[in-house]
Amino acid sequence: MIDSLHVRAREPRFRRLGRSRYLAVLVGALLTVTGCTANGTAPPPSTRTPSSTAAVDPSACVPDPGAVIDRKQGAAATGKLPAAQSAPLDAAAAAAFAATEVPGAVVGVRTPKGTWVSAYGVSDLTTKEPMTTDVYHRIGSVTKTFTTTMIMQLVAQKKLSLDDPISRFVPNVPDGSDITILELANMTSGIANYTDDLEFMKRYLTDYSIIWTVDQRLATAFAMPRTSAPGAEFHYSNTNTVLLGEVIGKITGHPLAEELQHRIFDPLRMAHTSYPLASAVLPEPHAHGYTSLGIVDGAISPYAPMRDSTAWNVSQAGASGEIVSTVDDLLVYGRALGTGQGLLPRDAQITRLSSIPVPSGYGIGLNCVQGWLGHNGQVPGYNTALYYDTRTDTTVVVEVNSDRPVGAAGITPADSIFYAVAAALGRGVQGAP
Repeated sequence: MIDSLHVRAREPRFRRLGRSRYLAVLVGALLTVTGCTANGTAPPPSTRTPSSTAAVDPSACVPDPGAVIDRKQGAAATGKLPAAQSAPLDAAAAAAFAATEVPGAVVGVRTPKGTWVSAYGVSDLTTKEPMTTDVYHRIGSVTKTFTTTMIMQLVAQKKLSLDDPISRFVPNVPDGSDITILELANMTSGIANYTDDLEFMKRYLTDYSIIWTVDQRLATAFAMPRTSAPGAEFHYSNTNTVLLGEVIGKITGHPLAEELQHRIFDPLRMAHTSYPLASAVLPEPHAHGYTSLGIVDGAISPYAPMRDSTAWNVSQAGASGEIVSTVDDLLVYGRALGTGQGLLPRDAQITRLSSIPVPSGYGIGLNCVQGWLGHNGQVPGYNTALYYDTRTDTTVVVEVNSDRPVGAAGITPADSIFYAVAAALGRGVQGAP
């Protein structure tokens, strides 16, 4: 959970991160396991009331949600992007990849004019096997967008309200009667992030075969001090999404994996996406993952010696970061996430897109900066960036088989490549490193 697209109040949060700050983001994001940044650097909660009749707001990250939702995708989008458009993207991605210290990457872009996917580097440092575009990949905190999408589906079905307290579904949550589903989804609950706990992380990084239960993760978080009063301020916490996963199970009576399959994977025909249920086994073909997250001089460091983390169990992520997918599937999902098409009714998607603070920030399971909507994700050895440009109907997916920070900026490798590709598309992020 390291979303570098998080923002400061009223301005883009793209700032150079020192090693200590990057670590706070990384660990706070569940090794990001999954992907989002954290620790109070995003804007305060929005004072806007989500509305199914949201009007055009030029200051908003998504100025006209209705136009995004009603957008039609032409047949050309899924064809091959012409060379004149793909060559600059390839050059930008290759240069950005070369500037990282990661073994390999896969980059995919889908625009109204066509789709381009390319692979760089190697999938295995031992055999030097070239990276391929069809590899299965752990997507980390991008999983949060799936979990919160199912929450919005239940809201649309009137089985749940965003104003419902978490205590209605999960007992023994501190201040649970004062914490709403919305505050969990937009990271303003004030519940601590269990992956901010040093002892939890030390144990995980020294025994990566542990299968972590929901109760263990929640107990760790509930024993930690609150980060704020409910609704008072943003704080990225994997605990929030773990709790939302429990809500889905309580309401539907089915395991999260079944609901993901039924509600998202099958409707979008994402045949290469799965929720592994604490299994460390990746489908074939897959790239080896290499992590530089480890213990150095008794402390957690994102610059530890590189280790092969392919077989690490990521059950510590659960509903906040456990999904496995491919670039092709994520290109389909990224557009559906932005438009709601195939996932949510119009009113529910307008509510979701209108939940993002003006002019940018974190809404209901989504980051948004300068029109780019999505999430970043990370588990040890795997880093993903998934963003949809609401202004040009363009989806960008970056998968990297390492979590090693890039240069002095200390950003994730997937985001570093994303920034370069976004610029080549003419939709660069102002203030990006």
